[in-house]
Amino acid sequence: MIMTCNIKALLDSATSTLSQVVQSLHLKPRFESELLLSFVLKVERIYLHTHSTQSVNPTQAKHFLSLVEERAKGKPIEYITQSASFYEHTFYVNDSVLIPRPESEILIQKASEIITRHNIESIAEVGIGSGILSITLSLLHPQCRFFATDISQKALEVTQKNIHSLAPDSNITLKHCSLLPSSWQDIELIISNPPYICDDYPISLPLTYEPSIALFGGKDGLDILKALIVEAKNRKAFLLCEIGYDQKNALEQILTQHNAKDIEFYKDLSGLDRGFWCRF
Repeated sequence: MIMTCNIKALLDSATSTLSQVVQSLHLKPRFESELLLSFVLKVERIYLHTHSTQSVNPTQAKHFLSLVEERAKGKPIEYITQSASFYEHTFYVNDSVLIPRPESEILIQKASEIITRHNIESIAEVGIGSGILSITLSLLHPQCRFFATDISQKALEVTQKNIHSLAPDSNITLKHCSLLPSSWQDIELIISNPPYICDDYPISLPLTYEPSIALFGGKDGLDILKALIVEAKNRKAFLLCEIGYDQKNALEQILTQHNAKDIEFYKDLSGLDRGFWCRF
């Protein structure tokens, strides 16, 4: 039985537990301990510092320590707290969707540039997941219409929650399917963060918690990217996608074969190839 203890004691215990796996999981023991306790107590992190001697009841303490154990085993903290920050917004996430990455903010910037420069009014996203891309862009460009699909019904349910909480007035149409339905006409820009990891690539422990259907893209990781290129070509649309760090050369050849125009690749903040845009 867990005896009543105070906030500082719980944080010290959790920090000690997480410090033992810091190298393998690349986590921040104290910071993440505070995030988890804030989540359990439903308070801001600053509250923990100003009320460090406050007692925590046994039920809450037990819940907190169980979450710390989950984190120590490799479960991403975003799945534990069911929240993730992206572009200054907090999105609901669960293990049906990928955890938002900071690198995807570059895609938002590129999409905004294309939308503004070419007066784009209709955007389609393939594989919307939690909705971070379409929702963020809808908030930045409320005049635009958005159409989005996902092969996972559970992912679309997550998207719907985020639309309701973050962008209830947005013009976003959702559909459960792969790629884009033929009934959606006049799409000017297609965006996607598709599955692009090779099927036999050894992924890290945290990634094993994320949905494999959103990670793996076939033997060479290019299955969905190739399909998106054909989709954009058939629609004579702009295409903007994230890619794997080692896929630029292969995609450059494929895009050239399909007569894509204005092909431009971009890098992330680490200097790795992260995505491309083109038009047909």
